[in-house]
Amino acid sequence: MGKKETGKNALKVCGRAIIIISVIACFISIISTQASLAEKREELQELNVKIEEINNQNEEYKRLFNEDDINAYKEKLAIENMNYAYPNEIRFYDTSRN
Repeated sequence: MGKKETGKNALKVCGRAIIIISVIACFISIISTQASLAEKREELQELNVKIEEINNQNEEYKRLFNEDDINAYKEKLAIENMNYAYPNEIRFYDTSRN
């Protein structure tokens, strides 16, 4: 064997090694991209659920504001958000969770 054949064999081995490393890198990139895509799809689904909830809440607000009975809306807010009650109303609270 001459030096030319040894040089050609070394180039073939190097070329094959580079191709194999490139293929492995491509597979790793594809797998990483698929994992990222699955994560983004899950985030999209969560955002779509939040959008639907907010749209439903917005429709409720529109309905309440379009009615002339704004006092009913204020009453609802006072009872639900501020825990107000009527003078003759009795409320029971579960304190066992605290």
